[in-house]
Amino acid sequence: MSQSNRAKYEALLVALHQEMRAGRREGQRAAEIEGEMDAPWYALSDDERALFDDLSEDLYIIEGKRRIEPLAEGETPVSVMQQLPAAFKAKDDRRTLQLLRKLPTLEAPHVYVMGRCWDRQEFFWGAVCFYDFAKELQPKDVYEVSALEALVRAGSIEQAEERARGIETRPIVSGTLLLQAASILHRAATRLEETERRSTLGRVTKLVECAWDDATALPSVRASGLLAAGFAYEHLGDREKALRSFERAVTVHRSEAPLLARGLALLHSDRPRAMRDFIEAARSKTKLDWPYLYATHHALQAGRYAEVERFCEDGLAVSTRSEVRGRLLEWWAIAAAMLGHPAQLVNALFEQAMTELPLDPQIRRNAERYREALYFQKATPANDWELSTDIDEAQAWESLRQLAA
Repeated sequence: MSQSNRAKYEALLVALHQEMRAGRREGQRAAEIEGEMDAPWYALSDDERALFDDLSEDLYIIEGKRRIEPLAEGETPVSVMQQLPAAFKAKDDRRTLQLLRKLPTLEAPHVYVMGRCWDRQEFFWGAVCFYDFAKELQPKDVYEVSALEALVRAGSIEQAEERARGIETRPIVSGTLLLQAASILHRAATRLEETERRSTLGRVTKLVECAWDDATALPSVRASGLLAAGFAYEHLGDREKALRSFERAVTVHRSEAPLLARGLALLHSDRPRAMRDFIEAARSKTKLDWPYLYATHHALQAGRYAEVERFCEDGLAVSTRSEVRGRLLEWWAIAAAMLGHPAQLVNALFEQAMTELPLDPQIRRNAERYREALYFQKATPANDWELSTDIDEAQAWESLRQLAA
C-alpha cells in the first residue's frame, strides 16, 4: 500500500467516525466520505484491510459502541491484565490491542495505550482520536502532548499550532504543557516554508515566555522549552533574546545542551565565557564531538597538555567524522610531544591523524617539526606549533538542535 493511499484512507476513516459520533451517520457528508474511501480501499492488501477493520472497530469505543472480544479458554480478565505490560513493553502492538479488546472496561490509561499502539504502527490520525478520548476520560498533560506529537507526525502542523493557541488562552494551564507544546512546535517548524516557519517560531517564543519560570515544571522541561525559544529567536534574528533564553536554560538546568547553546551564542562576543561552557561540557563527556575541538584547542593554548590528552581521548570515543578525528589526533600528538612521551607514540598519533586527513598540510608540517626537533635532539617550543581551527559553526548549531529535540 502506498503511504499516500494509507494516509488518505486513515484520514477518511477517522472523519467518518467523527460524523458518526456527532450523530450524522446518515448525513450527506458521511455519504461523501464513504464514496471517497472506495479508491484507496482497493489499493490495500488483505492484511492492511484487516488492520483498518481493527482500527475502525477500536474507534467505535469513542462512540460508546464497544464490542468486547471473548476470552480464550482459560483466560480471565486478571490474566489478560497481567499479560498487557509485557506485550506493550515488547512493542507487540497487535497483541497489546487484542488484549485490550478483551477487558470488560477501559479506563483512560488503557485508551492511551491503545493510542500508543496505533501511533507506533504509524496510524497517526487514529492515535490522535484515542489520545483525545483518554483526555476526555481523565484530563492529563501527557495525553494532550501525545496528541500534538501525533498531529505533527501526521503532517498537520497547522492543527497542532491551532491546539497550542487554544492551550495558551486557557485561564488555567500548567507550565509543563505550554513548554512541551512549544518544544513540539519548534521541532515541527523545520518542515515549513520560511513564512510559515517564522510564524510558528513566533508562537514558540510566546508559549515559552508565558511558562519558563513555572516552578512546578521539571527543570529539564523548563530548559528544553527555553532552548526551543532560544533557537527560535536565533532563526528570527534576535540574538539578544536568544542568549537570554540560553542563559535562563543554564540557570534552571545546568546540563549539556544549555551549556553548549550558551557557548555558541557567546562565541563571538565573549569567547572566554564560551570556552568555559565548552570545557565544562567536555569534562562532562558531551555526546557531541565539536565541543572537544574548542576545549582541546583552548587547553593546548593554555599549556594544559594532560587535559588535552583527556579531551582527545573522550572526543575520539564519540566522533566518527574524519575532520574531527584527524584534528584531535594531531593535537594529542602535540600534547604527547610537549609532555615528553616516547617518540614512537607521538609519531603513531601523527600518522593516525594523517590517515584521517591525508591532504591536510598543517598536520604534515607539525609532524615534520616534531621529527626535525627529534633529529636535532631539541624540544619544539610551544609557540612553534600550528594550531589553526576551522570548526563548522553551522553544523555545530544543527547538531545541537538535534540533541535538544
